[in-house]
Formats: sequence, C-alpha cells, structure tokens
Amino acid sequence: MDMGKSLMCFLTGAMVGTVATLFLAPDSGANTRAKLADAANDLKKKAKSRITEDLEDIESVLE
Repeated sequence: MDMGKSLMCFLTGAMVGTVATLFLAPDSGANTRAKLADAANDLKKKAKSRITEDLEDIESVLE
C-alpha cells in the first residue's frame, strides 16, 4: 500500500470513528462538541506528524 492510500485509510477511519462516537454518545451537545474539537485537534496533530515522517522518508529515498 503506498503512502497516499495509507494516509487516506487513516483519515477515513478517524472520520468514521468520530461520526460513530457522535451517534452513540449519551452526553450533552456542549460536551460532545468539546470532545469532538479535542478529537479533531488530536487527529490534526497525528496527520501532521505522519505527513512529516512520510516526507522525511521520501527525502531520504531521493538522496
């Protein structure tokens, strides 16, 4: 599996998990939104980290 497909699978899985959590959460709207914002920030950090790692791998291959 190439890096692009791997990243897409990761992001798709994260989105599906987030949506499932929203439907199954017995919490208030404000708490759910706060949790969703935290999850989105975590996902953003993980995606940036993964992209940085992949770019470093690509650079090392090209050298």
